[in-house]
Amino acid sequence: MHPQKQDIRRRMLKQRFALTPSQVQEVGDAVRNRLVETDLYGRARCLGCYVSVKNEVDTHRLIQVALEGGKRVGVPVTGKKQSLVHLEIHTLSCLRSGPFGLLEPAGGDRIEIPPGDFDLMLVPGAAFDRRGNRIGFGAGYYDRFLARTSAPKVGLAYAFQVLGRLPAALHDIRLDYLVTETAVYTCGSP
Repeated sequence: MHPQKQDIRRRMLKQRFALTPSQVQEVGDAVRNRLVETDLYGRARCLGCYVSVKNEVDTHRLIQVALEGGKRVGVPVTGKKQSLVHLEIHTLSCLRSGPFGLLEPAGGDRIEIPPGDFDLMLVPGAAFDRRGNRIGFGAGYYDRFLARTSAPKVGLAYAFQVLGRLPAALHDIRLDYLVTETAVYTCGSP
């Protein structure tokens, strides 16, 4: 792991953990509203979405809105050999704490959505830049999964998580868009 990435991750997580529950809800509402107003979201029939924990940009209400709107929703589950798959959910009430403290579908039918079925992937991270680079949590789960889908990749972030230029490795998968409480960015060269 690049030492600079570790330092950036540490600083961003410290800021994120300092947010109050009302700040997390307020920003989550603003990010959700910006996202659902985009054509990208409107056209998507099947979306992959992380289930927010530990003061990440809140996705619980976003998932509920997508389900109520008739969209197919897959949430990530860690698999064997450091792999990530997305299992379809129909309600948030099926989620239970899994490895790494993440919320995952428990029991019942565990239907995997193939990477090619997604029309939109919503991606977490500790830090982002407007070129589409992100710093995740260091294990590479998302990069390996994102390499297998052609769906637009969208980072959901607090505005303070958007930094100048982040260090990136060849295996890091870039995002196509970035949504914060203040803007929607198309990623690429500035």
